[in-house]
Amino acid sequence: MTNGLILNTRASFYQERFHDVFGDLPWAIFDCPVSQAEPAGDMNVPMANAFDALIFTSQVGVATFAPTREWLGKKVYAVGEGTAQAAVAAGFTDVLQTGLNVDDMRRYLSTTDFGTALYPSADEVTADLSKEFPGRIRREVIYRMAPRADLPIQIVTPALTGTLIVVPLFSRRAADTLAGIMSKAGITANNAKVTAVGISANVFAPDSGPWKQTAVADQPTLESLVAKTGEVIESLST
Repeated sequence: MTNGLILNTRASFYQERFHDVFGDLPWAIFDCPVSQAEPAGDMNVPMANAFDALIFTSQVGVATFAPTREWLGKKVYAVGEGTAQAAVAAGFTDVLQTGLNVDDMRRYLSTTDFGTALYPSADEVTADLSKEFPGRIRREVIYRMAPRADLPIQIVTPALTGTLIVVPLFSRRAADTLAGIMSKAGITANNAKVTAVGISANVFAPDSGPWKQTAVADQPTLESLVAKTGEVIESLST
């Protein structure tokens, strides 16, 4: 079998989980977070008695939010299994996973009387639910994802010398950041063999990017992304 690399662009917070699920694939994993979470400043957590629920769209949001005891009993609506599990691990006692992505969350909330909810979030979000549910959801920015400025030489050199590289991608932001630092390093679709595997088609920008080829998971789930990455590696190795 031809050897190559799996490039992990996830923030350090997700690194252990990434290795758990992608570690059984035959290629080595190289960790290269394209962004890191930074606190958005001092956050004064609002009084819990002013809200009926909490909304979390990421595990980073759960980890960054510092709840008082009163918050732990509030209803939590979470995007994805990982976020729901993180909320339970953080001590929240009433956690509901609304689906696999923010679109599922939006659909669920539109048919649910959730009262008034606090939405702790990053400074940039795919969907600002507070604008979609005005008066019902209050968004509080508690962290920002600081983008990486350069690609490490440990990836630049293999990429420019023909090593096969597969990159599982979880978001448009990660794909755009990686594309930018790859282009900055002189890596293009013409001089490198990088395959990007998106958790959904929405990951990819309209332009082609520096990818030799792309693939999309059959379902927008972590398990499906792992499976598709395995299929791509098998295809590239034969």
